[in-house]
Amino acid sequence: MDEVKALLIAGVIFTVGFVGYVILDDGDEGSQWPIVDVCIGGHSDSLADHYHPFLNIVIDGNVVEIPSNVGIDDDHCPNGMRGIHTHDESGKLHVEIPDSDLDATVGAFFEIWGMEFDETHILNKVANEGNEVVMFVNGIQNYEYQDYVMEDGDQIEIRYQAK
Repeated sequence: MDEVKALLIAGVIFTVGFVGYVILDDGDEGSQWPIVDVCIGGHSDSLADHYHPFLNIVIDGNVVEIPSNVGIDDDHCPNGMRGIHTHDESGKLHVEIPDSDLDATVGAFFEIWGMEFDETHILNKVANEGNEVVMFVNGIQNYEYQDYVMEDGDQIEIRYQAK
């Protein structure tokens, strides 16, 4: 009888713990790119890196304007700038980071922007049997998509186009 009682108690404890985990877990596991959490006060901060890749998005032949002030004074960084941000609509991305070990990926910028991008998605477009998402870095097709680590002066073009 003691063995049965111990198993019942263990089962109740496990069940309560599991239910608590399910209720309290909001499903947000955080970003896969630590640079997303960077918030700097300004250009006077001590920065390990400060460089500028350029991003161009073309949807069905039409250039999409990348907004100014992406990653500046947003909910995550209300009085500063995220590790990747924009100042204007030119497509010039500003990578400003206090630790040179942080990777500035294309996907991290899209996460900061609040938009979707990977090998099958760009903004609100989804690849299908007739259309594809293609990325070029410095004129050469690149298959790393969201995981591509940007470098200074990179010319990145993402296209949604007919196959």
